[in-house]
Amino acid sequence: MKPCKYDSWIDRYLLNKLKPEDQAEFEEHYFICPHCFAKLDQQSEIVQILKKEGVLDTYQVAHSLGRRSLWRRLFRKHHRP
Repeated sequence: MKPCKYDSWIDRYLLNKLKPEDQAEFEEHYFICPHCFAKLDQQSEIVQILKKEGVLDTYQVAHSLGRRSLWRRLFRKHHRP
């Protein structure tokens, strides 16, 4: 399956880092794209946990070190049985 061009916008959307016009475009898109909708839902939960635990600044630093590996580590940490 071809990656969605909006995939890279999800993190920035969740952290309110998109330009207003890009935010509006993404909001129109993610409701019709199953991939973006699912990924947004999953990562939204992680962002909520980060905000609740006060580690969002840690996320900002780690983001520059590798977004995908950070998401995997955070997801595993908070979703262990």
